[in-house]
Amino acid sequence: MGAYNTETYEISPHFKYSIADNPSLDSLKQLANIDIKSEASEFSKAEYIIGYAHQLFTHNGDNEPSAADPLTILREAKEGQSFRCVEYSTLAMGLLWAHKIPARTIGLKTCDVEIRKYGAGHVVIEFWCKDYNKWVMCDVQAGIIPKHREIPISVFELSNYLKFHETITFASIEHSRFKQNSRYGDKKSYEEWIKDYLCFIDTPLGLTFDIKDRRKQQIVMLVPLDKKYPKSFQGLFDMNALYTHSVKDFYPELHV
Repeated sequence: MGAYNTETYEISPHFKYSIADNPSLDSLKQLANIDIKSEASEFSKAEYIIGYAHQLFTHNGDNEPSAADPLTILREAKEGQSFRCVEYSTLAMGLLWAHKIPARTIGLKTCDVEIRKYGAGHVVIEFWCKDYNKWVMCDVQAGIIPKHREIPISVFELSNYLKFHETITFASIEHSRFKQNSRYGDKKSYEEWIKDYLCFIDTPLGLTFDIKDRRKQQIVMLVPLDKKYPKSFQGLFDMNALYTHSVKDFYPELHV
């Protein structure tokens, strides 16, 4: 939770959000069969869609699906399997796109990501909400959306507000297990836990369902001004990253 460049662009990355045309989205939408009220606000629709992904399975940090795409995750979750934060976020991201709401996965990493042996990362999502004209964070695994003064906030905003000890609230999404989950048992314990993961923030440069090995996926990483660029994850593999200190680089405004 360091200081960043909030004034200028540095690398001006070209994010490719062409996933909206993926034919598997129709199959994903049909299989999920989520009943959403047409008159609901886009934010309410997003909450409901993400809530569906949240309640579909329980967390298992050591289990992975047979393939990394949302449709496979949904099928295998319906068969009774449980998965990681990665799969919660990937599924929710896909379901949001299936319902015409742009979304992206966000990788959170600790400051010692290169040398920590286990648990150096967490994955959440951000979706572009037309109701607020901004990126909104949701921790799908935890079942919550952070807010500041009743306005939903991004990952960077969460980091910044926690840094300056601003009051944050965590709104529970549909079917949220937030109060019952032992790891995220209350607001204070979640804040203390998530702070450790807000050192390095990254997101894919291009969204795709077809990637075979997400470790090789190119990412854009937002790095605090006082930190060196991390090159590897837990010493296991090199990260394919474009690095920036610029918040403007990391948060493109979408016109949808």
